[in-house]
Amino acid sequence: MKAIEALAAGRAAIEAIIGKPPEHNTRCAATEAGWELQFETLETRGRLSDNDIFASYVLKLDAQGDLVAYERTRRYARVGSTLAA
Repeated sequence: MKAIEALAAGRAAIEAIIGKPPEHNTRCAATEAGWELQFETLETRGRLSDNDIFASYVLKLDAQGDLVAYERTRRYARVGSTLAA
C-alpha cells in the first residue's frame, strides 16, 4: 500500500469514527505492521473561531489499510492552550 492510499483509508476511518472529516494530516509513517497516521480534527466549533476545540488522533492501519487502533492524544483550543485528552 502506498502512502497516499494509507492517507485515504485513514481519512475515511477517522470520519467514520467521529462523524466529521479531519481538518488535516500531520503524520504518515510506514511501520513494520502497516501505517501510523495522525490527523487534526475540529471537535467543537466555538461562537468565535478562537474558541474552536481541535483534537489530534493517531490511527494505526495494517498493511492492507484496515484500522487496527486509534487514540485521541490531545485536545486544544485554536489559540493553543492544551485541554485534557
